[in-house]
Parts: sequence; C-alpha cells; structure tokens
Amino acid sequence: MDFEGRPNFLKAAFFNVYNLSLLGGAGLAALATQDWLIGVGALALEALWLVVGPDLRPFQRAVKEAARVEREKAEHLRIQGLLKDLAGRDFQRARALEDLKGEIERDIANNPTFSAVLLRTELEKLGQLYQSFVKLASACQKSETYLGTVSEKELTRQLEAQEALGRNHTDAALVELSKKNAQVLQKRVDAVRDIRTFLQRARGQMNLIENSVRLLRDQALTMTSPDQLTEQLDGLLNSVDAVSQSAKETDAILSGRFEAIAPIGDEAGSSRTRDRVQD
Repeated sequence: MDFEGRPNFLKAAFFNVYNLSLLGGAGLAALATQDWLIGVGALALEALWLVVGPDLRPFQRAVKEAARVEREKAEHLRIQGLLKDLAGRDFQRARALEDLKGEIERDIANNPTFSAVLLRTELEKLGQLYQSFVKLASACQKSETYLGTVSEKELTRQLEAQEALGRNHTDAALVELSKKNAQVLQKRVDAVRDIRTFLQRARGQMNLIENSVRLLRDQALTMTSPDQLTEQLDGLLNSVDAVSQSAKETDAILSGRFEAIAPIGDEAGSSRTRDRVQD
C-alpha cells in the first residue's frame, strides 16, 4: 500500500501466487535439466510481466477487489471484538440493530425495484451504519468509564487553588510551578468537557441511526424508487462522519497521559508530613 492507501500493483504483480508458482517452476525446471536458457527465458518473461502487468486494468480490478475483501474481513473482526466488549443495554441495542439490518437486506432483495448492482452498493452503506453504531457505542462506554473516575468540580477547585497561588506568592519558582500546574489542570478540565460534549452527540447519533434503520425496515419492501433508499442512507452516513471524527479525537484524549500535578504550598507541606510519618 502507498501513502494514499491504494494497492501497490507492482508488489501485487510479483507476489501473485500464479506468478510465483510459474517463476519457481521455471527455476526448478532449469535446475533439473541444467538448461539455463529456461531460467533466462523465465526471467525475461518475469521482467516483461512486471513492466506490463501492473498497468493492466483487469489485473488492477482484481487487486482492488482482493484488497477490499481483506479490509472488510479485518473490519468485521474488529467490529466483533468491539461488540463482544459492549455491556448491558448497548450490547442489546447493537444486536437488535444487526437483526434489523438482516431483515432490511432480505426485504430489499425481494423488492423488484432494486438491481443487483444497486443492491450491493446500498447494503454496503447499511453495513457501514451498523459498524458506526457499534464503534460509537464502544466509544461512549470508554468515555463514561473515564468520566466516572474524574470529578470536574474537584479539578476546577484544584485549578482555582493553583491560580490563587500564582497570584498571591512572590517567589518566582513557586509562581512558575503554579502556572505549569494550572496549565495542566486547565487541559484536564477542557478534556472532561470535550468528552461530555462528545458523549451527548454520540448518544444522539446512535438514537438517530437506530430510529432511521427502523424506518427503513418499515419502508424496505414497499419502496418505489431506489433513490429513496440512497438519499436516506447517504444522509445518515454524512451525519455519522462528523461524530466519528469526534470519536477519534476523544479516543486520542483518553489514550493520552497528563503530566503529574506537583504539590505546592499547603499541599506540599501535607505531603512532606505524610512522608515523615511513613518513615
């Protein structure tokens, strides 16, 4: 894969199982017969294939299709892993949504309005919605777990205390340290607020996906135009994209590590007292 995530056609041409089999077979034949012209001919054909093969459209289509299948397989395994880790109500909702997806796929397949090509395209979008629901549910549970371990009120209290120390002391080192502590605490307060905002948006998006898929389930068998399905699915996917980006940003926050808050003033004194007691 190159930096844009597209298949490396030259690499695929060389490591293609048929190419390696023929190249290996020619090498063995040359070794067995001691006729090195076979080997030279095989290398010449190999060079020609590597020049021409990667640019052949049928070959490129086959490579892209194989890459797509591998991506889907990897994504399916990832979603199954996330689903397994979901707890309680979110797990039940995801399972119910998966059942609805199956019912919609069945009804759309029985709707003569949809061609086979269109059917595949739209069902892929439906699958993306289900995957987005599971990803959002997983991100929500991580966010809720994190928020259960922190107190925004306590962080704000510590922030105000550090800011007060910076204002009320004349010792330069103490003031500088209090500023650094205040900066770290402000980042933590901002992170907690960002996570709360994401959580509200993600839960709302999950509800929208769920309700919209239920509506599609009601309409699937009686839709008179494929455009109805396309419009609804595209609209949902567009709205999911923005929240999914927030999910990535939230995951980055949860995966980050905040600097330790250095004790100052009374807190430092209390800490030293505790240390002496322990000694």
